[in-house]
Amino acid sequence: MRMGGFFPRAFNDFWNDDTFSKFITENQPATNVSENQNGFNVDLSIPGFDKGDINLEIDKNILKVTGKIEEKKEENDGGHKVLRQEFTHASFARSFVLPENIDVENISAKHEHGILKIVLPKKKVVLEDKVKTIKIG
Repeated sequence: MRMGGFFPRAFNDFWNDDTFSKFITENQPATNVSENQNGFNVDLSIPGFDKGDINLEIDKNILKVTGKIEEKKEENDGGHKVLRQEFTHASFARSFVLPENIDVENISAKHEHGILKIVLPKKKVVLEDKVKTIKIG
């Protein structure tokens, strides 16, 4: 067995477009989470997914983000009538435990340029203007 021929082939196979794209889509999407005084922002990197491919739901205090696509690719090689079809299936699932101070009714999401942006607003705490007297026992 010749070792010299193995490494270049393995290297080329790994960086082949089809192999690399499958490697990326089989993992969970990269996520950035930030906080400001109004709430939290969760950004998920999901290139190749359209907004119709994505589902967001809240089950108790868990935000579940899932996505699934089936993509059909066609290639025409020059002037020849060579047709190549591939079916690509990709899916992801990511869950986040929400803090108690999230206003679940006003969560919003937007999909732009391969990034899913989820805004988790904090509940507004209203302090009561009542004065309460506490008896000393």
